[in-house]
Amino acid sequence: MIHLKTLDDTEKLAERIALSMMQGKVRTLFLDGPLGSGKTTFVRSLIAHFPGSDQAEVSSPSFSVMNIYPVTPPVQHIDLYRCQEEIPDEILDNFENPHMVTVIEWAIYFPKKYWPEDILFINLER
Repeated sequence: MIHLKTLDDTEKLAERIALSMMQGKVRTLFLDGPLGSGKTTFVRSLIAHFPGSDQAEVSSPSFSVMNIYPVTPPVQHIDLYRCQEEIPDEILDNFENPHMVTVIEWAIYFPKKYWPEDILFINLER
C-alpha cells in the first residue's frame, strides 16, 4: 500500500508510471476507487508527463466513455462507470492497438476475460 498524502506525492507517482508507459513497460493502467477518490486527477497528472501533453485537454470521460489524448504514445482514457452492463466495441478495438496505452477508470467493470497479463492496477481511496 502506498499512501499519497499530497498532490505532489500523486504527481511523483504519476511521473514514474508515465515513464514506464512511454518505455513500454506498462501498457495498461487500471484505476479503481469510489467517486471523488482522485482517479481523473491522477490521469491528469499522468498525461502531463507525456510528450505532447500541451496538446491534451484531460477531462473525465464519464459521458463520452473514452478520450484519446494526442501524446506520445497516444493514451486511451476510458471511464466505465456508465458501462457496467456492456463494453462498447470501440473500446475493445482500441484496447488491442499495440501503439496505444490505456488507462481505465472504474476498472472493476472491465470484464476479466479481456484483462491483459501486463496491467498495473491501482485502487485509490480518499
